[in-house]
Amino acid sequence: MNDDQISVRTVVLLLVGALTVVVAVRDPELGVAIGIGVVVVTLLHQLMGK
Repeated sequence: MNDDQISVRTVVLLLVGALTVVVAVRDPELGVAIGIGVVVVTLLHQLMGK
């Protein structure tokens, strides 16, 4: 990967993280559901990558 792809990926991840925080503040139940989904996807990504 070149530096441009890493930068775009980082920006997208930060935006999704910020959106998750905003949703969690406005609607705690939905925020928890999104948070759990993010954790599950992250764990699967880590497990499948190795």
